[in-house]
Amino acid sequence: MTEDTKQREYSRAEVAKHDGTGALWVIRGNQVFDLTTFHTDHPGGSDILMQFGGQDITEAMRDGDTHVHAIQAYRVLKDFYIGEVMAEDRLTYALPPSGKDEMDCVEEEEFLDINKPLFMQMWNSNFTKEFYLREVHRPRHLPRPAVFFANPILETLTRTPWWFIPIYWLPIVCTLLYLGVEYESAEVMFVGFVFGVLSWSLLEYSMHRFVFHYDDNIPEGTLAQVAHFLLHGVHHFLPMDQLRLVMPPALSTFLGLNILAVLSVVFSAGMLHAVSAGLLIGYVLYDECHYWLHHGTSQNKRLSALKTYHLRHHYKDFKAGFGITSDFWDKIFGTQFVVSAD
Repeated sequence: MTEDTKQREYSRAEVAKHDGTGALWVIRGNQVFDLTTFHTDHPGGSDILMQFGGQDITEAMRDGDTHVHAIQAYRVLKDFYIGEVMAEDRLTYALPPSGKDEMDCVEEEEFLDINKPLFMQMWNSNFTKEFYLREVHRPRHLPRPAVFFANPILETLTRTPWWFIPIYWLPIVCTLLYLGVEYESAEVMFVGFVFGVLSWSLLEYSMHRFVFHYDDNIPEGTLAQVAHFLLHGVHHFLPMDQLRLVMPPALSTFLGLNILAVLSVVFSAGMLHAVSAGLLIGYVLYDECHYWLHHGTSQNKRLSALKTYHLRHHYKDFKAGFGITSDFWDKIFGTQFVVSAD
C-alpha cells in the first residue's frame, strides 16, 4: 500500500461492502485492514474469517468463545492496515484486562526484513541467542513465498511444492522394496514394511522435539543461529509459506541417509530395505499431512482438532505439541499444551 492510501478514512458502511473473497476488509479498534490476500492463509481457516467480512472484529478477537488471539495475531494484522474509520463512525472500546490495547503491545520489527532475501540477513546478523529464539518463534506473514537467496538457483532449492514429495520419494520406496525381496521373503518384507510405517510417528515426534527444537541448547553465535534457521526456524518465522511447508529433498535426503546409517547397524539386508521403505511412506504421509494442517480445511472433527493442535504449536506455545500427525506421543511423554484460561 502507498502512504497516501494508508491515510485514507472509511465509513463503516463502505467497509461493510468489502465482505467477500474478492475484497475482504475488517475494522479493528477504529482502524481498517484489508485481509483479501490473507484470508486463505488464516490459521483458523478462510471460512471463519469470512464470517467477519466487512465487520468490526475488535471484540471477536478477544472473545474466548471464538478464540482469544495472541499478540502475534495483532502483529500480523498490523501489516494489512489501510486506513482509519472516519470520525463520525468511530467507537470507544473497552480496554482488555491488561489495561493496554493489544495493538500498542506490538513491538517494532527489529529482526529480519521479510521483504528482502533472508539468508544473508541471518548470515550478517549479530543477534543474541535469547533475542533470536524469541523472534524466530514469533510468526510473520507474507502473501507470497519469501525469498531466501538472491541467487535464483539456490533459491529454487529452498522451494518445494507439496506435490513434489511423493514424486521424489515413492520411486525410492518402490526401489527399496524391489531390492529387498532379493534378500527376504515377501512375508518378512511385509512385516518390516508395516513396522516401518508404524514406527514413523515416534521418529516424527523425536526429530521434531529433539532435533528441530534443539532451541535452548544451541550455542551462542551467528553460525548456530543460521543452522537453526535453515533447519526449522524459518518455518516458525513464516509458518504459512506454502513453498516451505514440506522439507526440501536436499535436506530430507541428508537426514534420511543418516537415519539409514543407524538402521543398517540394527537390521540386515532385506529387513533394512523393508523398514526404510515403511519409514519413507510414513514420512511422505506426514509431509502431506503437515501441508494440509496449515492450508487445508475439513468438516471432520478429528482433522479439525489436529489442525488446531498443530497451529497452537506455532501461534501459542512452540515448546509443546511436537506431534504432527498425532498427539499420541505428546500424551506419553507429557509434552501436551498446558490448559489455560484462554
